[in-house]
Amino acid sequence: MSRTQNVKRNLTFNVIRFMSQLILQFVLRTILIYVMGAEYIGLNGLFSNIFGVLNLAELGIGSAIVFAMYKPIADGDLDKVRALQNLYKKFYLVIALIVLGIGGILTPFINIFIKEEVTVNVNIYILFVMYLLNTVVGYFSAHKRSLLLAYQRDDIEKKICTICIFGMTITQIAILLIFKNYYAFFAINIFFTILECVIVHLVANKKYPEANGKGQPLDKETKTLITKNVAALSLHKVGSAVVFSTDNILISSFWGVAILGAYSNYALIISSFTTFFSLLSTALAGSVGNLIASCDKEYTYTKFKQIYFILSFLISFCFICLVILLQPFIKLWTGGGVYLLDYSTICLLCVSFYLSKMRVGVSVFKDCAGIFWQNRWQPIVESVVNLGASIGLAYLMGINGVILGTIISTIIAPLWVEPLVLFKHYFKKSIWLYFKQYLLNILITLVVGGLAFVSCYFIPDGGIGLLVAKFAVCIVVTGVGLLISYCWTSEFKQTYKMFKQMLGNFLHRKSKAKELVTIDDSNSSLENKEQN
Repeated sequence: MSRTQNVKRNLTFNVIRFMSQLILQFVLRTILIYVMGAEYIGLNGLFSNIFGVLNLAELGIGSAIVFAMYKPIADGDLDKVRALQNLYKKFYLVIALIVLGIGGILTPFINIFIKEEVTVNVNIYILFVMYLLNTVVGYFSAHKRSLLLAYQRDDIEKKICTICIFGMTITQIAILLIFKNYYAFFAINIFFTILECVIVHLVANKKYPEANGKGQPLDKETKTLITKNVAALSLHKVGSAVVFSTDNILISSFWGVAILGAYSNYALIISSFTTFFSLLSTALAGSVGNLIASCDKEYTYTKFKQIYFILSFLISFCFICLVILLQPFIKLWTGGGVYLLDYSTICLLCVSFYLSKMRVGVSVFKDCAGIFWQNRWQPIVESVVNLGASIGLAYLMGINGVILGTIISTIIAPLWVEPLVLFKHYFKKSIWLYFKQYLLNILITLVVGGLAFVSCYFIPDGGIGLLVAKFAVCIVVTGVGLLISYCWTSEFKQTYKMFKQMLGNFLHRKSKAKELVTIDDSNSSLENKEQN
């Protein structure tokens, strides 16, 4: 299938998974809030962040080997694909054992990350071990997930994940409502993680049996490239873990899991949008890797500009809606009170979201081009600045200081380093082409966001009717404003033409299907008449 078809198919199932997961998570979080309380939500956020740091053991091995598979798959070199799969499998077995060992050592000291004594009706040490087992289990199907991604069949994994998430969430809701037992609640999570891993493994083996087996030993050049990329990606993993997996730990350490529970509700909504863009990047990755492996750089650059435009448009839209709608939504959802944060905190969370997601387009192309080594020190600088600024500002500004530390670290390092290495080492073009568009995107976002804010300002917070009204006004004003702002650009015209063609193909197939049904019905009628 063509790259466009693969992206469309992968994106379709990613969106289906995202929407179903978002709805189910929202329902589940609502039940957790009213049945269990804020401290349970805070513990969930804390442990998730701790295991985000423990995932450092992965050291970017997965990304390095997936990148190494794009070329042999495009060339039909199955021996090399099999060899890479076996290498990946061995690496992840070692990683699982390392994470299990570090987690076991950390378990007796988990209370140091919690400021005050928790009053939840669970043993936090047992709960931490359950989270540890759930994390380790996921490593055993990692090599098969990478195979599906490299073959541009990410949609297969997403189908499996969606079905498992649906079954898991429904079961967890029943457990909470009937037994109100958090151990049983999380045991269901472990069961479905194991089930998902088994299904992914079986389906990948059936879909790509040619990738099974030992294959020929890897050549020296490939081993050198993987070693070099893993060394660079290990630094990226350290930086990413510090930047994205320490905020909850700092909040819990400074202010306790109850405050973290309130913060986690906002983070859940924003992370849902983050997940959406992660799914977009995953859907694009296989096809972008294939594009880079088989097309010239000038053609690839035109596709980069189009993808970057689409992502920028969506990110600006989501950012504006979050700034305007997040607080009234949380107020209506949780009932307010202890679950509400200051509006300045919301604005900082949204700015952090905008800056981090504007990196997605560049990151996809940079990773698929195998550019890991050239900016290997950037994540270390980013993580040091993030941790230092977050801790220092936390004493001065509270939670706002933790978020501001993340924003500062993003501006100082990845905001300009990642596009610089992509344009310098792959596209061979001036970085100012990128930054002119980046600054224009920010200006458009601020202007359209200001118009949307003023339009929604006079609609008061209240019941669901007022929220729906504010939501509708925000969506219309933001959408129309962004369309007017971008409609003159060549990227918009290309994207419009692409979607128009896709819609035409869809309608044509639908019309053709109806014609076939009509012909079949006519033939059936003639046969019946002849028989009579």
